[in-house]
Amino acid sequence: GPREAARRPGLARCPSPPAEATTMNSTLLAKRLSIRPSKLTLPSDPVLAAQEYISLRQSIRDAFESFLRNLNLQSLHKLEQEFERHGGDLNSSTFLKIFEKVFPEPGVAQPNRSMSANQKRFVQQMACLTLFECVDVDQSGEASWMEFVEFVCAIAEELRMQAAEESGQTFDFHPAEQVAVPFRPAGPKCLFDKVFFWPDHPSESAVIFEEGQPGFHLHRPKTLARKRRIEGHHQELLSATFLPEPFRCTVTSGNDNLVCFWDENFNMIRKWTLDQTWTGEKGKVTCAGVLCWCHEIQALYAADHFSEKPDGVRAWRIRDMDMIRAHEVCMEPDKRLGLAKHSTHTRAVQAICWMGPLKCLATASLDTTVQIFDLVEMKRTYVLSQHKRGLTCLQYCPKNHMLLSGGFDNYINIWDPGAGTLSFTLEGHECSIAGICPIPDTDYEFMSVDFEGQVRLWDVRRLVCLQSFCATDRQAEKNGEIEALEPRAICPLSRDRIIISGRRMVVFDREASDPRVTADWPIHAVAFNERRIEIVTPIKNDLYVWCALTGQMRTVHDNVIEGTITALTIGLGCRRVFVGADDGEILAVNYACGALLKKLTPHAYEVTQITCIPEKVLTLSVPEKVIVVHDDNDPDRAAVLKRIDVSGPMGGSITGFAFDGRDIIAGTSEEQAVVWYNMAFGKEVARAPHARGGDDDAPAPTLQRPPRRLKEAAANFGDDTTELSSLKASGSSHGEVVHNAAVTCCAYFKDAPLLATADAEGSVIFWSVPPLRTYSFFNKLDLNFGDPSLTFSISALALSWPDEEFIYAGVERGNLACVCIRHVVDNAKALRTDILRRKESGEAAEVISGRIFDAMPKPCDSPEYVMQMDNVWLVEKAHRGSIDRIVVCRRKLPVVLTLGSDACVRIWSHETGEALGTLEQGLPEGLSYERETNWRFPMEAHEELQRDMLFITEAAAEKEESEDESDSENTSGSRSEVPLGDSRQPPQPSAAAPPVPASSSTSAAAAAVLRGDSSHLSCSSSSSPPRLRGVGVDTVVPVLLDPGCVEGSGRASSRLALTEPKSIAH
Repeated sequence: GPREAARRPGLARCPSPPAEATTMNSTLLAKRLSIRPSKLTLPSDPVLAAQEYISLRQSIRDAFESFLRNLNLQSLHKLEQEFERHGGDLNSSTFLKIFEKVFPEPGVAQPNRSMSANQKRFVQQMACLTLFECVDVDQSGEASWMEFVEFVCAIAEELRMQAAEESGQTFDFHPAEQVAVPFRPAGPKCLFDKVFFWPDHPSESAVIFEEGQPGFHLHRPKTLARKRRIEGHHQELLSATFLPEPFRCTVTSGNDNLVCFWDENFNMIRKWTLDQTWTGEKGKVTCAGVLCWCHEIQALYAADHFSEKPDGVRAWRIRDMDMIRAHEVCMEPDKRLGLAKHSTHTRAVQAICWMGPLKCLATASLDTTVQIFDLVEMKRTYVLSQHKRGLTCLQYCPKNHMLLSGGFDNYINIWDPGAGTLSFTLEGHECSIAGICPIPDTDYEFMSVDFEGQVRLWDVRRLVCLQSFCATDRQAEKNGEIEALEPRAICPLSRDRIIISGRRMVVFDREASDPRVTADWPIHAVAFNERRIEIVTPIKNDLYVWCALTGQMRTVHDNVIEGTITALTIGLGCRRVFVGADDGEILAVNYACGALLKKLTPHAYEVTQITCIPEKVLTLSVPEKVIVVHDDNDPDRAAVLKRIDVSGPMGGSITGFAFDGRDIIAGTSEEQAVVWYNMAFGKEVARAPHARGGDDDAPAPTLQRPPRRLKEAAANFGDDTTELSSLKASGSSHGEVVHNAAVTCCAYFKDAPLLATADAEGSVIFWSVPPLRTYSFFNKLDLNFGDPSLTFSISALALSWPDEEFIYAGVERGNLACVCIRHVVDNAKALRTDILRRKESGEAAEVISGRIFDAMPKPCDSPEYVMQMDNVWLVEKAHRGSIDRIVVCRRKLPVVLTLGSDACVRIWSHETGEALGTLEQGLPEGLSYERETNWRFPMEAHEELQRDMLFITEAAAEKEESEDESDSENTSGSRSEVPLGDSRQPPQPSAAAPPVPASSSTSAAAAAVLRGDSSHLSCSSSSSPPRLRGVGVDTVVPVLLDPGCVEGSGRASSRLALTEPKSIAH
């Protein structure tokens, strides 16, 4: 809570101090703790400094994970003894001392780079501090042994699983749910024995051959529906290949001794008979069992289907389509490309593979050998003979020059075709291999199927099997429930779809479809962790954590909630994540490991928005039309404090809400409404007029009256009750400027008394809040998003940081704009300053009553208050769909983070709008992938390093500060002050000051407070004395009086309780 954060400011949040002050304090406090300060520096060059800092951050994470992975029983026993020796709980200082000794020596995140002793010490200390924050997730300032064990059990298993998978995300093939392939071979006991699909073919069709059939069918790759049947051959088909640009034609061969050429629409171009022109023997005809197009040398190779002679492989040199059209009969093969002089195959060739980068051709035969031919020098280079049975499959991996071969053996050999050596054997199949195919666009993935239907997905880079599954239900086949598959061919239709054919056809899909997007599923929220410099995106019911410095995915917390995550926010302190799902469930989980911390009272329907504030959590369900205020003081449970019904005031569907930092919630609606609610009472306090109802239909703002004595106490305090009284003075008549379309989003200013709301017509209205006119129109901006003839609906809004002088707006058409609002903000601040000055100079009554606004001009529908502002920058089509979220990353160099309906998360320069990168999911299983966008997260490395060192210093110095305070209290004995806002119990009075009865002392204190005398109260901190008279609106101190004290009931338990600052008007 905030009181704990106030006692430990370094753990909750920490501003960036000057470098000199940081160094001085670090050295001083480090000496007190006997810890050698790390004199860590970075290169002066910003680029080199950023690179080194990123390397250090990676080393910190590696050291953190290495420690958790290497924990064993012996080390846990030693740590348990240390916890017991210190009473079971360790504060941050003691935790750092103990764990720094047991952390492994950090390694270097980047190769060919060394790490100095100071860097290693810094990495260890940061890793220890990270561990402490992960364990002390409730921010109590102490980590217990049970908290440590629970965290280790939760995260260690997650890390081990990720290490075994080599990736946080897995994309497995599964049976296609929306594709039915009812087709069966025409002949009895026949099979679909060949399937071809060429991604570059203009027709985008899958070609399927059937045993015994002279024609073939074209199928649509998405639905597998048949397009049409192609006739041309007289007997069954044997092989096919595609000649890309500039030919764009398909070649087929059949058992009828024909080779047919088809245009891009599968119209017959030419038909050749393989007669004596091809065979070289008078009167002899044959058929081509295998076809292979060698694009780099423009040669079409064909292997004789029946011949077992070495001269069975020949080639035509085809330079253009005119050569094909010019020859009505078979063209004579090019003898310079013939392999008769070099081949030593003794059985028919079953597969030919062209290796373009090597300018080599590989042939596989039933004689169990693979032979490689160099077509530049026209000689055979290697004979590969490590198989025991005949070969039917060859595939080439150009990325790392691997040749895969398989056949009637139950294994696949991987060869180095340049050296002619066996590199590795892929084992796992239990019978002969029916087919091998490469997965498009992956470079390293290959898939194989055997005759029993077992399918295996291979990563030939890592030489492992990524997935193994059966293409059919064998038990159902045995029971006769389904027809036997008997696979004969496998073919990829895309990177994420394959088809396996036999006596029937089956299709398998996998989820990952586009490596360039952040996810293949809709992303409903995004959050930025300022402490960890990480980005969190929910995908289905998982949490994906990305490194903001590199744009790489770090980890995935699986199944953190049952339903699909629709709302997400990071808790105060950046140690918890609150997630809401489409079924209304709301959970708080540990940011570091995704472990469940507590359950919040669920909504009846989908959770739309979650906002964390000190000691409370606000949740919104748009379908339920309810805002719920949850208590967040207890780390294990969360009671419901208020349920705010927003169905009546909104008049339609609520679109979102914003919190003002005190007690007011502003909500927006599709019915053009802006309504303010008091969080403490759960009631509406004001409503802006809207176009449909006008001022007459808008009820006057109302406010629940506080208790009489509380109001009197506020008056005696001289408190700022402007918000209460000005409602009466100015709430009944609002300005005429209203929203004319659905209000889509809103945002409160932190440093200015303003609320910004945006609508579906591209307009932003600023509303004034106390001490200005309460909930009244202040300014309106009509934003420019490009084409003036189009209507742009604002779908996301954010304020710049730290000055709040710019707004970032995204629209449903995907455009992103930045507009300078410095003039509006400065006017609001100047007006606030003037009002507070006049209040302090003797016009308090006018300010409190609201009469001061009578002499001030009231904003209205005039060019002075309704204007169009030029964009600082505009990015058209920043996303391919609507921009759903805008987050400003609060760093030394701010960054604009956007989430679009296109499932992409992107970052932009806050100054120029330059695209700085997209979070890209890449290829499945961590396969090598070249990013489409260059990720450039702006960073001031020196500032970040100083900030980290200050975190370490304050965490290490905390024990010394607490010990000094306890020693001072024990020795002085006469200290009896009650620090304002401190939750600790006051010490007992000393003998020098005789104790006063609780009732009399409380009554005296209460009476003193009511008459404005603050002498009975003191504050332990001289830097922040209690402001009881003339307190500003931002630091109002409410006094909650026990009724027994005021009414004179004489209860001994009566006492004066001082709580954190809140608005006395509410």
